Amino acid sequence: MGSVSRVGAAAMAAMGTWLLVACGGSVADADTNSTRPEVTRDASPPSPFCAAARANAEALRPLNAMATGGPQPGSLASTVNEVRRTGAELLRVAPDEIRPDVERTVQAVNLQLDALVANGGDATAVARDPDLVARLSSPELVGAGDRYRDYVNRTCTASGVPRGTG
Repeated sequence: MGSVSRVGAAAMAAMGTWLLVACGGSVADADTNSTRPEVTRDASPPSPFCAAARANAEALRPLNAMATGGPQPGSLASTVNEVRRTGAELLRVAPDEIRPDVERTVQAVNLQLDALVANGGDATAVARDPDLVARLSSPELVGAGDRYRDYVNRTCTASGVPRGTG
């Protein structure tokens, strides 16, 4: 594999990982729920925060697929705008206890979206920008993404299955 291919693979992995981890689960999580045994769910509707986390994860789905080698969404601009809109909603309804981590996580996703749009949908652009890679790899942003994901997994589940992803 040549150096350009390694960079491309690393970029897709880096962007995909951030998009997947930062915003409440991965496409794989949502897709594999259909093969799991049926789980009895809590009858109560998800909280506004959990609903926003699910909407954001769904908005990210086409970009997650693209970042892992799938096709570019039909309208990159519309997809990016929807991710930004659902990210803003996620931040709006975030409980105080997790709001700073949601803010940092949404900021990290927006940095990637900016790079993606500026480079015409080229997911490898993230890995080619050392300043961006350094920001996304900072302990502050990585820690925020981890805490956000843990919070969503802990509070937006019923019987161990993420609410709204099955």
